[in-house]
Amino acid sequence: MAPRNPLLEKVKSGRTALGVWANDPQTVELCAHLGFDWIMIDMMFTGMDFGDVQNMIRTCEAAGITPVVRAHSNPWLGYDHRIAVDLSRLQGIGAQFVLVSHSGIQEIQEALEVAKDWHRRALWVHPFKSRDWEQRTDEMIDGSYIIPHAESQGSVDTLEETLDLPDLKMFFFAMTDLSKVLGNSKKPNWDSPELWSFVDRAVKKGKERGIVIGANTSYAYTMKEMRERVKRLHDAGVRFIMIQGAPFLFQVAMNEFLTGVRQDLGLEL
Repeated sequence: MAPRNPLLEKVKSGRTALGVWANDPQTVELCAHLGFDWIMIDMMFTGMDFGDVQNMIRTCEAAGITPVVRAHSNPWLGYDHRIAVDLSRLQGIGAQFVLVSHSGIQEIQEALEVAKDWHRRALWVHPFKSRDWEQRTDEMIDGSYIIPHAESQGSVDTLEETLDLPDLKMFFFAMTDLSKVLGNSKKPNWDSPELWSFVDRAVKKGKERGIVIGANTSYAYTMKEMRERVKRLHDAGVRFIMIQGAPFLFQVAMNEFLTGVRQDLGLEL
């Protein structure tokens, strides 16, 4: 029996899927228990290697929450052919949903081509029961989601062309760095008109082409504002939402909580 896949269930039904970033099994199990749909496993800014990711994927599947892997890349440095090479390995260890922070359209084209390969945990579970290679391979391709992750100038410049790629099914905005790029600023601007115009363009085109648009909430410093940001994304037509990382949410919640505790106890702030 295939493991439960809440993200895929929501994507297929047009509902909004909520996720957080987490890189340890205990948090994965907690997030599944709380009712989140998906977990982002991050290889981009953490020490996670392929072995760690493989075990995290298994943890997510056991807990009943969908794993989404953010591949290792640095889109601000330009084109990187290693992204597609690493993707081969990620798919080989079981990654179905892969975020690709890209410098331009070529990396996504190559990733979509790699997604047509048949190796899915193939070195320990042969994926074919007989000579049904053609049908089974088509099913694998249909079930693979390469998700362009827009946060660089190159991803901005090639937005329309990327959304026109025939095999694309999902697209994601990194709202923090994208707002900095669009505003040519060191500081993110969640309320930037340029940022939301960009998102609106993608949502409109996504509806025309059947592409699910995702985004994160960037960083707000109260739980109330984080909730408001989730609502704003949903109202804009974003159906694949990352509510930042579990550690960040804990930090915000505990800052509010401990401020109240210190006031209750008459302690210095």
